[in-house]
Amino acid sequence: MAVNTKMFETEVKIQKAFIQLLQQEGFGKVSVQQLVKLAGISRGTFYLHYFDKYDLLNHYEDEIVSHVNSIFARFPKSLTQNGQVKTSHENNAFFQLFKYLYRQRELAALLLNESSTQLVGKVKQLIVAVLRQGDGDVSNNSGQVPSEYAQEIVSQGVLDIIIYWLNQNPVSLPEEAYHIFRQTRLLTPEQLTRQIK
Repeated sequence: MAVNTKMFETEVKIQKAFIQLLQQEGFGKVSVQQLVKLAGISRGTFYLHYFDKYDLLNHYEDEIVSHVNSIFARFPKSLTQNGQVKTSHENNAFFQLFKYLYRQRELAALLLNESSTQLVGKVKQLIVAVLRQGDGDVSNNSGQVPSEYAQEIVSQGVLDIIIYWLNQNPVSLPEEAYHIFRQTRLLTPEQLTRQIK
């Protein structure tokens, strides 16, 4: 039990140091030497956990992707009918996504903004998979916009909202962000444009 506690404490130190250095330097300039110094651990301890800084980055990406995937597996995208949500927001995959990302806001914001990561693409694929669950009847599709364009527009829009939200200072609560997100899903681009001042 003591070994697990020590490992957890080391992981927390490494993550805090990684976040601080990513904010200050950007991933390209972060070195293992800086990480261990700031975390207050030895290089040997770092290498017990990770091969190098790229392995550390992949670990954080995979951890976020795994949690998002788990959320989307457990909580369906709410179906809408005439603009009305048919499930409570607590049972909605996107609300749960906002809650999780809020808890991980510093790391998530940094990784979603960092050009060295593949997190945006990975999360986007998960969003596309959830969107493909559909809002019910797809036979209403008039075919005016090819499916791949519609998929790109909607999934990128979801990501843009998430990234914009996480970059705010302070980051608003997930309930507020989810409410705004829901509104953007119900309004046409023309209606949204009229709200710009």
